[in-house]
Amino acid sequence: LAQESRIRRSFRYRSTVGSHPTSRLSAYYVSTELVMSLLSGRHFIAAVLCGLALLPCTSKATYDVGGVEEEEDDTMSMLQRPAIATPEAAASAEAAGASRTWPILVPLQRESVPLIRNGKTVAHKTSYAGAISIGHPAQDFRVVFDTGSAHVVVPSAACSSETCLEHRSYNISASSSAHAINVDGSQVPEGELCDQVTIGYGTGKVTGEFARDEVCLGGDSEETRTCVEVSMVMAVEMTTQPFKSFNFDGIFGLSLDALAVGPEFSFFNRLAGSGFGGELQFGVFMAGPDAGQEHSSEIALGGHNSKRLLSPLQWTPVAVKQMGYWQIDIKEVRIGNKTLDVCKDGSCRGVVDTGTSHFGVPGASIDEFQSALSTEGAEDEDCRFVDAPSMELVLEGITLSLGPRNYMRPLAIPAGVEVGSARGVTVESGSQVDQPAASATPSSNSDVATGGTASKASHSCAPRIMPVNLPAPLGPNLFILGEPLLSRYYTVYDWKQAQIGFGLAATKANKEALIQAGQAVDSEDEHEEEIYSFMQVTVTVSVRYKQAGVVARGRRTLTAPGLALPM
Repeated sequence: LAQESRIRRSFRYRSTVGSHPTSRLSAYYVSTELVMSLLSGRHFIAAVLCGLALLPCTSKATYDVGGVEEEEDDTMSMLQRPAIATPEAAASAEAAGASRTWPILVPLQRESVPLIRNGKTVAHKTSYAGAISIGHPAQDFRVVFDTGSAHVVVPSAACSSETCLEHRSYNISASSSAHAINVDGSQVPEGELCDQVTIGYGTGKVTGEFARDEVCLGGDSEETRTCVEVSMVMAVEMTTQPFKSFNFDGIFGLSLDALAVGPEFSFFNRLAGSGFGGELQFGVFMAGPDAGQEHSSEIALGGHNSKRLLSPLQWTPVAVKQMGYWQIDIKEVRIGNKTLDVCKDGSCRGVVDTGTSHFGVPGASIDEFQSALSTEGAEDEDCRFVDAPSMELVLEGITLSLGPRNYMRPLAIPAGVEVGSARGVTVESGSQVDQPAASATPSSNSDVATGGTASKASHSCAPRIMPVNLPAPLGPNLFILGEPLLSRYYTVYDWKQAQIGFGLAATKANKEALIQAGQAVDSEDEHEEEIYSFMQVTVTVSVRYKQAGVVARGRRTLTAPGLALPM
């Protein structure tokens, strides 16, 4: 995976083509040109012939990165497919894009799953999903459009786990436009094993194999949909939590392409190179939890929908874009009239993540946020309308504000009942399989339900927040700006300019708040967690091949920050 032009770490290469391994080389700055030179001569020729299936793919290269020995097929890192193969295809795509009305709007349905404690509903798990189709003939799926991860992931027909069987599955053999591929984009030779990948999210993980097929979204007619050939992941294993709880089938990653295992796996990167006629933007509208708004949300592709705005867009630049996240610098955080200390050193950033249900705060500050935002409640009280302080995020040129109607859980929580997660989002949370966080929750986590207050009230009103415990360079002072913020602000993601636009969303709650302020508004199971986060935190690629009748494996483990080393 030669995605970086320079790697600031120890790097050693050993080729074992034939019986004469080359000597090891060590360096602290290794360029892609040096890697190419190491593959020169007979090694490069062997790699090309292997990729063309003219030589058995039994040779291997061993890389030592950061002291961990990893084995890779020596053809994998150099083969990429263009988004459009011929000038004629490009011209055809441009003509089709010019005749289409942009942006394309994809409706999103809000799903709410009750969380039961002692026979009573104490909270809800929520998600927003929309329709896509894959292949010819089309196979239909419902997916979460996720700005915190990079890959299109759907269950494979080969997956027989309980979670996969609950959802629609992708049958690669039933699609005439599909190809089984390896991580480098090459087709899997007959009789060989295909590569595998394991993707760890903030909650849960999937293991899958690679395919290339046409992915379509936007409707049934040519005028209302767009299709792009993209490399994707067919899940052969999916953890029970959170995938089994919801009706959506998979994940549609929309992060920047640095987070993907290769550029051809990024849908928007492929779309950008396809000659389509829209803007290199997409916009997300989440209607929020108000009754009757379950079918009102949408994602706009190839621009944004200005009808979903109550105020002009204000833009802020993406920070450290080589990491691949839609993340922004946060200069200050205020609760009420108090500025918190967490961002005083200038290290705070926030990942804007449409695939996260809660508002994530740095783990070291979770108690401070819980205490400041929680208050006493009463049974059957709607906590969104209690008297609680506002929270403000000061960005570059913008200040975003959230009130209790945005950040508070609607239902008051009975005393002694635990909801949420003490672990939150960690690197480890993406690698654990079917281990409910509640089972690992310490007894001190009672403060998660009570907000850390000493009140003896029978119920409490607590915010929808969760701890984020990720190490540098992504953490430790990392916020995840999930549904509580995204249901207040319409967000536009500008791929070309690497910036995010925020405008007050035209939701029922925002319109009512403006009317109250006198402003005019234009007409237009017991162990389950309520949180979920599809922010991608780990990626592990297994390169598999046969050698003298024995299955060999090479494994490369990459944490999300490691996917984007300095260029």
